Amino acid sequence: MLIFNITFLVADKVADKWLQWVNNTLIPDMLASGYFTEPQLAKVLGNHGQDGTSYAVQYHVADMDILENWHREHGSVMERNCASLFGEDVLLFTTVLELIK
Repeated sequence: MLIFNITFLVADKVADKWLQWVNNTLIPDMLASGYFTEPQLAKVLGNHGQDGTSYAVQYHVADMDILENWHREHGSVMERNCASLFGEDVLLFTTVLELIK
């Protein structure tokens, strides 16, 4: 089992709108794709000298093949949607974590 993590750096001026988008669009769309389960949204504590707030959105995914299929079919769409809505006010990067225990 893997965790697909998307970390977002969100400018304070768009934080409310971004949170609405995550809860009402991003998470439902990711679940509807059929690739992911168990979504979590967390605020990253400590700003490390950056402007804005960091958030992590995480999903469980069965294996790397499934995640790679999602990336091919949907990954760029998710990133483009975020960029078209928020521009440079929201930056993101992804990581994959392997559950050990």
